[in-house]
Amino acid sequence: MMNNSAQLPIVAISVRVYQLLLVAYPTQFRQEYSSQMMQVFQDACLRAVRQNGTNGMLKLWALTILDLIQSVISEYMQKDAQMKQQMKQQMKPEDIQRAGWAFILGAMSFVFGLFLAIIEYSNGSWSLFALLSLVFVSLPLLVFGVLGLRNRYGEKAGRFGKNILLIGAILGPVTSITGFFVMPVEPLWFVIYAGPAVLFLCLTLFGVAALYTKPMPHGNGLPVMAGLSYPAIIIFYLISVIAGDSSSSSMPDVIYIILTTIQGIALLALGYILKADVPEEKILIA
Repeated sequence: MMNNSAQLPIVAISVRVYQLLLVAYPTQFRQEYSSQMMQVFQDACLRAVRQNGTNGMLKLWALTILDLIQSVISEYMQKDAQMKQQMKQQMKPEDIQRAGWAFILGAMSFVFGLFLAIIEYSNGSWSLFALLSLVFVSLPLLVFGVLGLRNRYGEKAGRFGKNILLIGAILGPVTSITGFFVMPVEPLWFVIYAGPAVLFLCLTLFGVAALYTKPMPHGNGLPVMAGLSYPAIIIFYLISVIAGDSSSSSMPDVIYIILTTIQGIALLALGYILKADVPEEKILIA
């Protein structure tokens, strides 16, 4: 149980956010271990704040998200190793709906963070708040949504579609977290922003597979629309840097805004489809 030691606002907020992130775990695992995990995380937060302040919390969050993503994926991989029938019984409507809501919330925070980054960058600076929003808010939510998409439609999408979503869920956060460790090297700080691009690129490839296999009831082209814009922006930026033109004028800001808006709408639509498309047999049981 949580005690009154979480008096510091940054610790209290961190524990709340961590509690929300725990919904990414399978229901049974969460019921058994979530309270102990929250207590351990709270203690780690208090230690980090007392020893290193805000920098300590940032490092703790970076390591925590990396560990959380790896352990969540490990839990779901163990489920995949079980019999299909047993796996379907473990998949509850509320888990699918949470993944859909994660897509929706992740889309809103992603668009907000990217808009802020574009505005700040056009003014010749960069926004720490936008960076933290993209990496520590929208990316975990979108990873949770992608894992839900994989669980709901992975079998129908085929082996490639199912595996490419898992690869994106692993490599996306790992890429961004790696960026924090190489940030002092001037050209490499941009790796932090590349994490969502890796996740979205894998979502795009899933969408290409979905155009053929039709795993979703409708909107099978949405994953392509939801994933393609941001990787294209990152690739264009890298080409501009290599060509010696990394200024904001290399592409009009309005183009960035239009691409981001289209991607955000597609992510919202994808989240809505996932949230609404719960298994019929589970609805009957409920």
